[in-house]
Amino acid sequence: MKESSESKPVKAREKKGLFFRRAHRVRSRADFALIYGQGVRARGNHILIVATPNDQPSGARLGLSVGRKYSPSAVFRNRAKRILREVFRHIRKDLPSWDLIVIPLQRGKRLSFTEVESEWLSLIPKLAKKLAQ
Repeated sequence: MKESSESKPVKAREKKGLFFRRAHRVRSRADFALIYGQGVRARGNHILIVATPNDQPSGARLGLSVGRKYSPSAVFRNRAKRILREVFRHIRKDLPSWDLIVIPLQRGKRLSFTEVESEWLSLIPKLAKKLAQ
């Protein structure tokens, strides 16, 4: 009987480098205020990204802003945050050294990993162009 590669669970060792450590997070209120104040914005259908360059040795950092305006249900807000963090973990190695705040846009819409990932990757060149000016 053949085993398909899709049915095998991915082991932790195979996910090497896909961590979301404390150094990869924007945590303080002052950092959020700085990014919102000085950052450039790129908007897609599903997400809005605010970005500023940083000089952290850890590379890109992520902050999430998912409020009750997105959904009054904590279940939906937490699911959106999990998906956004997962996308960030997978594309972090390809990102420049930026501080990012990501905001989901469509109220109550369930985000899918593939939609968010493709949109995020399409917004990165727009942010790079704006930050280069």
